[in-house]
Order: sequence, then structure tokens, then C-alpha cells
Amino acid sequence: MDLLIVMTYAAISWVIFKVFNIPVNKWSVPTAVLGGIFLVSGLILLMNYNHPYTNNAQKAVISIPVVPQVSGHVISVTDKPNAPQKKGDILFRIDPSRYQARLDKLLADTVTAEHETAALQSELEEAQAFTRKVRAERDQSSQEYSRYIKGSQAQVNPFSERDIDTARQTFLGQEASLKAAQAKEAQIQQLLKSKINGDQSQVASLKAQVAEARYDLEQTTVRAPSDGYATQVLIRPGTYAAALPLRPVMVFIPAQQKLIVASFRQNALLRLKSGDMAEVVFNALPGQVFQARLKSVIPVTPDGGYQASGTLQTLSTTAGSNEVLATLELDPAVELSQLPDGIGAQVAVYSDRFTHVAVMRKILLRMTSWTHYLYLDH
Repeated sequence: MDLLIVMTYAAISWVIFKVFNIPVNKWSVPTAVLGGIFLVSGLILLMNYNHPYTNNAQKAVISIPVVPQVSGHVISVTDKPNAPQKKGDILFRIDPSRYQARLDKLLADTVTAEHETAALQSELEEAQAFTRKVRAERDQSSQEYSRYIKGSQAQVNPFSERDIDTARQTFLGQEASLKAAQAKEAQIQQLLKSKINGDQSQVASLKAQVAEARYDLEQTTVRAPSDGYATQVLIRPGTYAAALPLRPVMVFIPAQQKLIVASFRQNALLRLKSGDMAEVVFNALPGQVFQARLKSVIPVTPDGGYQASGTLQTLSTTAGSNEVLATLELDPAVELSQLPDGIGAQVAVYSDRFTHVAVMRKILLRMTSWTHYLYLDH
């Protein structure tokens, strides 16, 4: 960029010397050179300070790594890689046999548990009837045992010790039977009372497992999370897709706003602010300049973040060498839709200071764009 300004000044000086027939001597040449040094240096400093430029920019894109929620062998894959897709379109399918079988088993277990819950009410009624029967028998044996006790206390005891002991053992046996019947009745009542959201606890647990199994079955069909396109589709039918976060099977690029991420020198922070007008040129579109607007300056530099570790913290970069990142929003243009995401660009931002100098920056940016017509293969 600076070289273009110097070459432009040199060309203008040469024209002036020729047009006005200025003699080339020890006074005219040093005067032109020194004047050029001061003039060009002043213009460059003023332009760089007020209208920052960077050749380190790219058309940013946010990607979504596609990781299946369940594991299994892939049975089909989309036939539209790198082509626009709508939200909900199928990306690939995983063999659902195992998950369908688990869902069917849990559905059957749920029906069985519901029938068992319904049978518990009948068991409770039966247990209550049995408790009443045992209580009646206990009461009868209690009365019989009391009669034997009273008889043994009379002057003439009509009962033998054996008869009294038999009546006592009968009463104690009936008392134990009553307690067992009451315990069983209480147990059934507790099972009927243990409810979650209106369902008996065992039924509620199975319904929750059914919901999880149904979700897993649905996840065997992986769909597009939004409008966009799938890229890097390297899986094929027969590939084993694992539900591991570190092993995405493809990348999905959602439809998103056209943004440029540009890296500026830290000095540019003095003039960068949201809303400033900007222009962008792309290597792939020589001779064209696209309008943009500075959206924001990212409030952290890439090398300025630290994480907890077992080593002492040191500076990760030399002070002042780390550049700041800014995002720019591109104005709509038909040509931009043809550009691959992530392509490189050059950006110039125009502040509201010394706006007349911005003309020079715009000329130089367009000259940079024209140079993109020229390239040499190595």
C-alpha cells in the first residue's frame, strides 16, 4: 500500500519535471525527494491513523459439527452435499433396529406394569377381607382363651393345664396371623400410594424410559438443524457413527448473515468504532469493491486468554504484537453469494476524522483490487 503511494508520487514528480521543463540538478532532485518524503510520510501517517486498513481479513462463517445423539451403523446419507437444504431435511440415518426393539420392550413392560397396578387394587380388597377374617378369628380365640383363664381361677377348675396352654397358643397364633395380614395390607396400600404425576411409581419409571427410548429412536434420523448446507460429507452407508463430541461425522453451515472478520493493529483501536463505514475487496473478485459497516470490535485478543494449568502463567505474546479482531457486516450483493465461505479479503475502515484523506485510501484500495487480476503460479 505504501509502495503504491510512493510510486504515484514518483510518477507525478516525473510528469511535473517533463511538463514544466524543470532541470535535473543537485537542487531540484533533492528538493523533490525531500518534499516527497515529508508529503508522502505525512499523508500515509494521517491516512493509516484515521482510516485503518488490513489485508488480513476473511468472509467469516459459523459451522456446526454434526454429532449423532446415538451410535450405530449408517444406512443412508443425503445426496445433496454442499447444496442448500431446509431445516428438518434428512442428513443421514442410523440403523434403528436396536432402538426400536428397546422401545417395543419398554412399551410391553409398561402395559404389564399398568395391569399389575390395576391388580393391586384387587389384591388390596382381598387383603382387607382376609384381615377382617383373621381379626374375627383372633377375637374368637381371645374370648376362648379368656374363658379358660376365668375357669382356671374358679374353686373348681374344669380345665386342665394342657387345655389352657392350647387355648393360649391358639390365641397367640391368631394374633400373629392378624399382624401379618395387616402388614401385607399396609404394603399394598403403600404401593398404591407411591405415585408420580398420577401414575404408580413403577409405571412412571417405565413411561420415562419409554420417552427416552422414543427420543433415541427419533435421533437415528439426523436432520438439518436450520436452513443451510452440509459440507465435508465423508460418511457412507455402513460407516459406524459414534455419539462422541470429538468425532463429528460432517459439518453443517447454517444460513447466516454475511460477515467479515478482520485483524487490525492495536493502534487502530483509536479510530475503530461501531457503525463506521468500510469497504471490502476480495482476491476472487478483482476490480470490485463492496460496501460494509463496522459491527463491533471483539473485546478480547486471541493470545490474551489463559487457562488453568500446572505451569506458572507467562505472557503468551510480545506486548503490542497481538492484533485485535473486528467484525463487519456486508451490504447485500449478488456477487457475494457466489463466494465460498472463509475466503480472504482486504478491508478499509473510514472514520469521521479527516474525511478528505479517505479519498486516498479508497483509491489505494481500488488499486489493490485491480492488482488481483495479476497472479503467478509458483
